[in-house]
Amino acid sequence: MGANIILYGPPGTGKTYNTVTYAISLITGRPIRDVMQENYDTLLEQYSLLKNQYGQIEFTTFHQSFGYEEFVEGIKPVFLQVMNEKGERTRKEEMVYRVDQGIFRKFCTEAEQNPDEKYIFIIDEINRGNISKIFGELITLIEPSKRVGQAEATTVKLAYSQEAFGVPDNIYILGTMNTADRSIAMLDTALRRRFSFIEMLPNPHIFDGVSVEGIDIAKLMTIINKRVEILLDRDHTIGHAYFMPLMTRATLPVLANIFKNSIIPLLQEYFYDDYEKMRLVLGDQQKPVSEQFITNSSINYEQVFGGAKDLYLENDEIYSINSAAFGNINSYFKIF
Repeated sequence: MGANIILYGPPGTGKTYNTVTYAISLITGRPIRDVMQENYDTLLEQYSLLKNQYGQIEFTTFHQSFGYEEFVEGIKPVFLQVMNEKGERTRKEEMVYRVDQGIFRKFCTEAEQNPDEKYIFIIDEINRGNISKIFGELITLIEPSKRVGQAEATTVKLAYSQEAFGVPDNIYILGTMNTADRSIAMLDTALRRRFSFIEMLPNPHIFDGVSVEGIDIAKLMTIINKRVEILLDRDHTIGHAYFMPLMTRATLPVLANIFKNSIIPLLQEYFYDDYEKMRLVLGDQQKPVSEQFITNSSINYEQVFGGAKDLYLENDEIYSINSAAFGNINSYFKIF
C-alpha cells in the first residue's frame, strides 16, 4: 500500500470502521488480509493504544467549514491580562494575534521527532472538504517522492509563519470517501493523482445463513442493490452496515426498524423522492396494496378540486408510506 490511501464506496460499507484495520496494518507492516482476520475488539484496543498513548494515529473529519487554518496553520486571537507598573496583573485584557499550528502540522512535528516510527493521519469524509482550500501548498508536499527524507524532498515557506515546512516520509494519510456524496471523477485532479483508491462495496455474504422468518437477508440485500444499481448507479447501493443489527437479533421487529428508519429514508434521498422508482426497488408494484411499503393512488380531480376535470398535473399520483407493511413478513418476501 502507498503512503496515501482513500477507502471509497457507498454508505454503510465499513469505510470508517476499516480505518482501524488499515491503520494497524500500515503501522505493523502486516498484510491487511491477516489483520482483518483478527478479532475487531482486540484491534480496537491496539488502535486506541497507538492513538491515545503513543500518538501515532490522529483522526479528523473534513466538512464544508474546515479550512487551511485548522489543518496547517492560521492566525488566532489570544487575550492577555495587562500588567500594571508594579508588574501585577489587572482586570484589563488586550487582544493579540499569534500563529497557531493546525492539526496536521502538529502531527508532522511529532512524526519528525520519531523518524523510526510510522504515523497514520486519518481523514474521514475527505471529499466533503474543499481540498484546495484545506491543503494549500501541502498538496505538493504529500506526494511520496516529495516527502522529507526522499531524493526529491521538497519544502515550502508557509503563508503565516513564513517557516520552511515539509511532510515527513513516515506519515501515512488514510482517507474515507462516501461515493453517494461525490464520485471519484468529481474529485480534485491533484488529489486523485496523489492517492491510491481502495473500493469498498456492500458485502451481502456477511449475512450468509442469517434469515428472518424465512427471509434470506443476503438475498434480500443483493436484489435491492441490483435494482438500485440499474435505476441509479453502484455508488448509491446500500451497505451491509445498515443490516448489522440482524447479526445479533434476526427478528421481524429489527428488520422493520431497519427498513422504516434507514432504508426508506436513504432511498428517498437517493431518488429525490421519485417514489415510483422506490416502488420498483422494493417490488411494491407486484404486491397487494396491504403489503406495499409505498402505496400510490390517482388524484380524484373532481373530488379534490370541485369538478376541475380538465386540470393537468405532471404527476397525478399520490404516494404514501404504509406503516403496516413494515410489520408484515410478506412485504419482504415479495421484494424478490
